[in-house]
Amino acid sequence: MMARGDNRTAIMLAVKVVLVLLGITVTDGMDPSQCIAPLGMETGDIRDEDIKASSSFDHLNVGPQHGRVRLELHGGAWCPQEPATTELKEWLEIDFRSVHLITASEIQGRFGNGQGAEFAEHYMLEYWRPRLSKWIRYRNRQNEEVLTGNINTYLEKKNELDPPIIASKVRFFPYSYHKRTVCMRVELYGCKWTDGIVSYSMPQGDKKGQNWEFYDTAYDGHWDGEKLRHGLGHLTDGKVAPEDFKVPLYDHEVQGWVGWKNDSRENRPIEITFEFDKVREFSAVHIYANNQFTKDVQVFSSATVQFSVGGKIYKGEPITYDYMEDCIFETPHNISIKLHHRVGRFVKLQLHFANRWMLLSEITFDSTVVTGNFTEEEEDIDSYYEQDTIQRDQIATPGFDNNKNLVSAVNTPTPLGQYLGIVVGFLAVIIVLMLGGVAFICIQHRRYKSSPRPSQVPGGCDKAALYREPPDPEYAVPLQQPQQSPRAPPMMHNFFPKPPSIPPPSERYYAATEICNTGFVPPPPPTSTPPPVRLSRQPRYASNPRAFMNA
Repeated sequence: MMARGDNRTAIMLAVKVVLVLLGITVTDGMDPSQCIAPLGMETGDIRDEDIKASSSFDHLNVGPQHGRVRLELHGGAWCPQEPATTELKEWLEIDFRSVHLITASEIQGRFGNGQGAEFAEHYMLEYWRPRLSKWIRYRNRQNEEVLTGNINTYLEKKNELDPPIIASKVRFFPYSYHKRTVCMRVELYGCKWTDGIVSYSMPQGDKKGQNWEFYDTAYDGHWDGEKLRHGLGHLTDGKVAPEDFKVPLYDHEVQGWVGWKNDSRENRPIEITFEFDKVREFSAVHIYANNQFTKDVQVFSSATVQFSVGGKIYKGEPITYDYMEDCIFETPHNISIKLHHRVGRFVKLQLHFANRWMLLSEITFDSTVVTGNFTEEEEDIDSYYEQDTIQRDQIATPGFDNNKNLVSAVNTPTPLGQYLGIVVGFLAVIIVLMLGGVAFICIQHRRYKSSPRPSQVPGGCDKAALYREPPDPEYAVPLQQPQQSPRAPPMMHNFFPKPPSIPPPSERYYAATEICNTGFVPPPPPTSTPPPVRLSRQPRYASNPRAFMNA
């Protein structure tokens, strides 16, 4: 037997490892078996002012503040004025001031240093949390309300609560089949409820045959016809149902499945709306679903997720998820859907049928509280967080093409995105103008290089008629044209307007411009050299015409 158990454990571990390697998220969700710490009656973490009672026989000696398990304070316990009967009249209340998951309760009689003789043989529990409008009587999976109590004044009696209680206040009611005086000391076990789910609303499950019900029997809200409202039940109790959905039919102590039949719903999706305590940022949701396809039970074919702050207006494009049909493994699947940090206080799930039946056991969320002020129906809460635009996210399924298993999410445009578009458009205009300016400069530069060089002499004028004043006044020499040299490209600043510069001094010419313009041609120079004019310090010519000396 031990070897078989070890083999089973090894197989389960190997399966989990394979699923992780294949990319499937394996989450156990909230585990009530790890939520077993005492909540503070014995240690004093629960203050006296948080303990109340319907009445006390003597408030100073046996008041509600003395109803702490394993402690002998004053009279040694809480003792009500009225004796216990089958009619519930007296109660001891504990206020946690926040929602807790409560997995066990414990009671003890009044020992009173050996003088006490009062204890409760049975008791009942009622609980309350903010979303509920009334106190709810607790029932276990066997649909029993009366819990077993003490048999003497000194031994404690601890009862596991299955399903657990999710509450912020709990009341103990002494119960007796015959009239008797009772006293109680109590303790509760559990942990703080951190998931933040206040309630969920959905259609009640369907029946299969005459005696087989896939109801949410642990639901503590209002059952209004077919609709369940403002309560919590099997989908949030932290326990998953067995692989074979038929087991709870024969073993009532086992967690059952909640299921719906497609035939009675005309192929419409199942809609489940979750309400949370505060506005939260969601990263993922995990849905534990049955997949016994040989018995007409399969995981949903697709899912959509929407978010809202006030619960009336669901803004933004919903997150959509398509599940790849698995007809190989009949074990339950834990489906993880990424929620891409969407924000809201209400989350609406719509699950579409893939077969005749759809069975669920547990739904959990990965979320954190968002700090900020939000109105009941804020127009655009997505501006609080800049969301990445995500088109498709792949979730792997063993044995199939993972490219078909996709999640799509389109985010609502944010004001920051609108301003970003304006800035981008403005920059685009500037870039176009700059490119146009560069193109204009290049065209002008090319035209300048290809154009012919302008003449330095006016048109229609005989170049031989122009004479510039020579350095020696005895001769007039023709105007020498400067030797043509390759031109350098113009500077960039020459293309832009600039203030006029000081005009250079004009050159003196013997032939005026007006004469050139009228077509006048000067007479040719004389054939003989004109006689030299005696000027001071003029050069004297020697016999050698190439040499001269100064006077």
